[in-house]
Amino acid sequence: MSEQNYKILPRDVEQGEFHQAIEKFRALLGDENVLVEEAQLKPYNKIMMPSEDAEHAPSAAVTATTVEQVQGVVKICNEHKIPVWTVSTGRNFGYGSTAPHHRGQIILDLKKMNKIIHVDAELGTALVEPGVTYQQLYDYLQENNLPLMLSFSAPSAIAGPLGNTMDRGVGYTPYGEHFLMQCGMELVLANGEVYRTGMGGVEGDNA
Repeated sequence: MSEQNYKILPRDVEQGEFHQAIEKFRALLGDENVLVEEAQLKPYNKIMMPSEDAEHAPSAAVTATTVEQVQGVVKICNEHKIPVWTVSTGRNFGYGSTAPHHRGQIILDLKKMNKIIHVDAELGTALVEPGVTYQQLYDYLQENNLPLMLSFSAPSAIAGPLGNTMDRGVGYTPYGEHFLMQCGMELVLANGEVYRTGMGGVEGDNA
């Protein structure tokens, strides 16, 4: 693919350098998961804050489906000094939606990572990927006749528990302080390493 002219670039990154990174993203994720055209990026530039859309316009968006792909994206970003902004469902309205913090960042969109891995009715825990929505989790509880209820945030079904938790969102029950109630995460750090918190980080532990 010939080098194209990108309208928006990350801060201090030249056209050629950015194109190299885009080609590496395409090799890692497939063309359909690397979005650079204006029409493709339009949904990622809707903000709900009193500032100009242009201040929060992304240079590209990439969608990942595995932890290894997320690690690969982070590695490429580090190689080419490209700032990355991560979203899960991008529907936590009031916290910026999917728009990046500042102009030119690429968006790492995790909405395709949307598996419900395990729900423990006895312990009242759910292990989910970042793209899972409250609607998905509610439907899962209903379909499996699990005696649990969810503490939704204001955007309700279209938002997700991971994004709302990381944004310090709240629900409407005594368990509504979502960040306080999370009991473990699998995180990809800025250097690409995977770090697990809580009992899930203990080898051989099933809690």
